[in-house]
Amino acid sequence: MDMKFRSTGKILLELELEQEAAMHLVMVRHGEQDYTVTEGRGFPGPARELAPLTERGVAQAEAVVKDPRLQGCQLIVSSPYTRALQTAAIISRRLDLPIEVAFDIHEWLVDTQYKNRDFTDTLAAIEEATRFKGVRTPDAKLNWEGYDQVARRAASALLPYLAYEKIIVVTHGYVMKQFYNPGRIPYCGIVEVDFDENFTWPGYIERGTSKEPR
Repeated sequence: MDMKFRSTGKILLELELEQEAAMHLVMVRHGEQDYTVTEGRGFPGPARELAPLTERGVAQAEAVVKDPRLQGCQLIVSSPYTRALQTAAIISRRLDLPIEVAFDIHEWLVDTQYKNRDFTDTLAAIEEATRFKGVRTPDAKLNWEGYDQVARRAASALLPYLAYEKIIVVTHGYVMKQFYNPGRIPYCGIVEVDFDENFTWPGYIERGTSKEPR
């Protein structure tokens, strides 16, 4: 009887630990985008995000599929922006995985009033956000989204997927860095993190010196 009790207790403990296990995120930055398409037509604000991948961006997405870190994933969750969705579609085709769109893993908003027009506006927002260490205060003059706000919305968007053990998340550099910041993340670069309902924003980390577009 005593041995049976201990065995049952062990099974219950294993089940409890399994339920509390973190989901493993393989976060993939999108491939290189072609802003000449949208900026050439004068598209402002969110309309800029309709930009597709360049030919090199497509090649980057095709190449990342071969990365062994993507093996064993059960699902692809993508940002709604074109560059992320196109990257996710390429990965999906190669790995035969379904795609779901999680709206709130979209890129950091350089202007929450959606009036930004080109990379000059992006750089201005980056420079001011850097001075404020990513957290808005009443002294901020531009309308950029706080990095802590990015972390909260992205984490909330991923919570519904906790039933999975391992998923691919195709998103953006600024979103990935709110989970873990390794420095500059190249196009189709990968960041791996374990994620659960206890996620908290790790705080601001100094950005690199790259002037590469988001």
